[in-house]
Amino acid sequence: MEILGLLDTLESIILDGTRVPFTKKIMVDEEKVLSIIDKIRLVVQGGADFAKKVIAREEVKTETPEKEERPKEEAKAVEILEQAYQMAKEIREGADKYADEVLANLEATSSRILRTIRAGRERLAKTTGSSISGEPEGKVKS
Repeated sequence: MEILGLLDTLESIILDGTRVPFTKKIMVDEEKVLSIIDKIRLVVQGGADFAKKVIAREEVKTETPEKEERPKEEAKAVEILEQAYQMAKEIREGADKYADEVLANLEATSSRILRTIRAGRERLAKTTGSSISGEPEGKVKS
């Protein structure tokens, strides 16, 4: 099944990602991950069509299906579709959780960088005796 190959690719991207020191976080190429997720969505969405085609083929093969077999086939088709939708939901939730973790890490890193910059500017102001404003010099407030 094509989705398993895509999941393997996604896993290898994560395993090959750059580790963030002193954390259990890994940095990955966002474009690659999002591209794989888009492909998985297409496969999952196409899965509903695939299940319908399989059902149609089965109906053609059994020109005169017995009354008891048809509900079983329909129930199996419904089960396949439900599994596909559940799988898609889990993949979406996992992707959203991962994106939230990446954004939280980015936010924390950006905050630390901003604090470092402010501390550096304050230290520089103390040594030079000039005042520090909230805006960089040369930038006009609008």
